[in-house]
Amino acid sequence: MASRRPVRSHPNVRGGVGRPLAAVVALVIALVATTVAGDVGLDRAPTVSAAPAEQFIRATGPLGGITVIGDSVLLGSLLTNPTLAEQLHGLGWGPVRMRAGEGYRTGHNSATPASMDVGAWITTWRSQGWDPVDVVVNLGANDSGFCVRDDVACARASIEHLLGVIGPGHRIWWPKITRFYTYSDQQNTWNTALDQIAAERDDVWTWDWPTEMRTGGYSSPDMTHLSADSYRKRSAVMAREITADLAAGTQTGGDAPLPAGNGERAGFVPLPPERVLDTREGGAAPLAAGSVVEVDLTGHVPEGTVAVAVGMTSDQTTEAGFLTGYACGRRRGDVSNVNHAAGVPRGSMGVVPVPDDLRLCVYTRAAGHVIVDLQGAFVPDGGVGFSPVEPSERLFDTRETGRSTVIEVEAPAGADAVAVNLTATGVTQPGWLKAYPCGGDVPDVSNVNYFPGETVASLAFVPVGDDGTICVRTLVSADIVVDLMGVFGEAEPLRFEATTPSRMLDTRSGVGGWSPIHGAGQTFDIRVAPDDAEGAIGTITMVFPLRPGWLKAHECGKEPPTSSVNAIAGTVMANATTVAVSSGRTCITALAAGGTLFDVTGWWVR
Repeated sequence: MASRRPVRSHPNVRGGVGRPLAAVVALVIALVATTVAGDVGLDRAPTVSAAPAEQFIRATGPLGGITVIGDSVLLGSLLTNPTLAEQLHGLGWGPVRMRAGEGYRTGHNSATPASMDVGAWITTWRSQGWDPVDVVVNLGANDSGFCVRDDVACARASIEHLLGVIGPGHRIWWPKITRFYTYSDQQNTWNTALDQIAAERDDVWTWDWPTEMRTGGYSSPDMTHLSADSYRKRSAVMAREITADLAAGTQTGGDAPLPAGNGERAGFVPLPPERVLDTREGGAAPLAAGSVVEVDLTGHVPEGTVAVAVGMTSDQTTEAGFLTGYACGRRRGDVSNVNHAAGVPRGSMGVVPVPDDLRLCVYTRAAGHVIVDLQGAFVPDGGVGFSPVEPSERLFDTRETGRSTVIEVEAPAGADAVAVNLTATGVTQPGWLKAYPCGGDVPDVSNVNYFPGETVASLAFVPVGDDGTICVRTLVSADIVVDLMGVFGEAEPLRFEATTPSRMLDTRSGVGGWSPIHGAGQTFDIRVAPDDAEGAIGTITMVFPLRPGWLKAHECGKEPPTSSVNAIAGTVMANATTVAVSSGRTCITALAAGGTLFDVTGWWVR
């Protein structure tokens, strides 16, 4: 798990899927004002005679101001379009002040001319009123030459000198350096010092530029500077990495309005997994984008059912989109249950209210097919109660026990059904997971769809077999992780109250009080239920994370070791979750910076 380091911010997704994060943030950016010293924005790499350059983008961005300063290695990012400053501004930073020049150093060595002393520039700008929290420093190629081989203390002294000038209350992002092979000892000594300092301080980040340069296909004539095309690539990657490390959300508003509950205290009726809709049947044509399908649940659920637990899956879609389940005849709302990329089958569970006539509606944003699998029903004055497990408990992990096509998982004593988060990871082929009571027939339904390189999770409400176990089957070889989220049984005290599905957090727009991004390692405290509720059910969504990661929904102050939803960088993934609350509030923690959504569909009450 990532350490809790101070961070900053980013936004995206409407009721489901939206445009890439950078594009959406860019829409809120105003005109760029630039001041130049030397030639900025030329389509060429720097030369040894290139003059120092400065670019000052004065327009504000939602992520706040940032300083970028460095030597001739950074100068190329000012002499090729788009500049690094422009890339950062496009990701939501602003104002952005960037300066670079040949020979620039930390200022620790007494022979450093004042014009090349980065510490002097920092001090001068501060006297002019420019002193943002976030500072990017790209130095070391010159300073490392003043230290003899293996003299890490010398390198540390140079780095710490500039950190001292920058001072406390800042976050510093400092990439490692590369040098010509005859100076590899200087490179290694400097990078060792940077690694040590970044490990010791929570306000310093470093980036493994040598590995990125070696593996990323960059062209360099001297193993230090780059060609123009490679500088363009480096600027884009560097801007993303800076944002992934430093961006963080801030509390910019109040809680989202809490929807009213339906006033019914309903118990859960576990049902055998059953497919109640498959628009692929009979070779039917895919649904058009924006279509709504109705599912008549009469005969499938008990009379008086007020909500159902269903798995919803998209298939054969032609574009990115989402599915939303809702009660037919009622407002759909700006929420989602499933998010998918074009052509990628994707499913997730949702607890969805239904009207008296038991008609469930599913909206598809994209053209494609829709599949609905029934897992259970909620009935007033019937069914069994619920107790959340907080923090969640890991019941099974094949990474520790060894893989198997079918695993048997023992449920807690007395459980009629369990709420489990099923995760597939370490997969090399497309496939699925199915969860069902052991001893019964293997159902023709799936709970999780996965693809190579993914870690995918889905909540499932699974009846317990007569022997007290549930079974999980995988189509192809995969690691299976089963985390217990809660227990359904006669002795459990909580019952479910449904509400109109409502968005309680959206970092893109500030709904729920946090924006414009969920920073790496950040925890957001949000309201999702009434004060007397002891748990909530909803859909949690990761939106275009800048790195692979996860979100955890958990009772504040009790972060579990398990995650709620996982996603690879640049994707949108959703999962249902049930979470304990205190005074109606819960917390969400992110491993990777990105957008976060939470849509509530009801809560657990006594």
